[in-house]
Amino acid sequence: MHALRRCFIREVTVSDDSPGLRSLVLKRTPYQHEQLPFIVLWSQKSGCTSILKWFLWHAGLLADAQAYAEREEGITVHNYEREVFIRTPGYVDDLVVRIEAGVPIISFVRCPYARAFSSYMHLHNRFYIRFERDGIADPGLALRYTILEALYGYRPPVEYPISFIDYLAWLESSALADLEPHHAPQVTALFDLPGVTHFRLEDQDIVMPRLEAHYQLADSSVARAGFQSGHHLSKSSDNSRAFDVFCARGVSLSRSPNYVLPDVGKALMEGTECGERIARIFREDIALYDSCEPILLT
Repeated sequence: MHALRRCFIREVTVSDDSPGLRSLVLKRTPYQHEQLPFIVLWSQKSGCTSILKWFLWHAGLLADAQAYAEREEGITVHNYEREVFIRTPGYVDDLVVRIEAGVPIISFVRCPYARAFSSYMHLHNRFYIRFERDGIADPGLALRYTILEALYGYRPPVEYPISFIDYLAWLESSALADLEPHHAPQVTALFDLPGVTHFRLEDQDIVMPRLEAHYQLADSSVARAGFQSGHHLSKSSDNSRAFDVFCARGVSLSRSPNYVLPDVGKALMEGTECGERIARIFREDIALYDSCEPILLT
């Protein structure tokens, strides 16, 4: 059997300060449903789309979420999550009650090096040129302009390049607590909830079936093939030279839909300025990720 990587953070006790806990869960609301015997913590750029679809599938709500997302272009299952699912009457109250009752909590933590590059690519939506031309407001476009202005000293055209090293320098000069969630650290105060178990995102294809077996849930192995996000670009393992280019020059906004990215991870960044900056910026995420030990979920 394959070993799973799981790590525990320190045990704390939830006090009777439910308003404090309520405020905490509202910042990045965990997933909970009466059909599932555990609560799921999540973070942006850490497999959140596939994890949400997996959770909704088990809750019997994925078809509703997909129908909601098909209403118009640009709508996704995350709109259903924000606008319908977590707005169900009593959702947050039930979540707080379940946390205080000691319901198991799980989370998937992504390699911080790979996630940092994914967050960087989040700034490179190739539709931003059209958004700018048509005057379409978009938070990602607004953030791209913020970084461009910091780099160039004025507001340049949206397609001006942002290199990976420039992005990391901007992150390092920013207040992490105030960052847009796609760029903020994975670790938050939610990870100090009692008995949270963290799994590495890279092990999800092993972890999810084990969780299903452990909690006697339906087998999602066939359905999971359709759980991935639809906006992922192809990746190549022959990537060291390409990564050097991205570090120094950046990515074009007018790239082809068939664009191939380097498969970026810790090994590719070790000994580089990019890797050193990530180690400083996301030291808590790295400590949590590195603390995971192989275990068997039975």
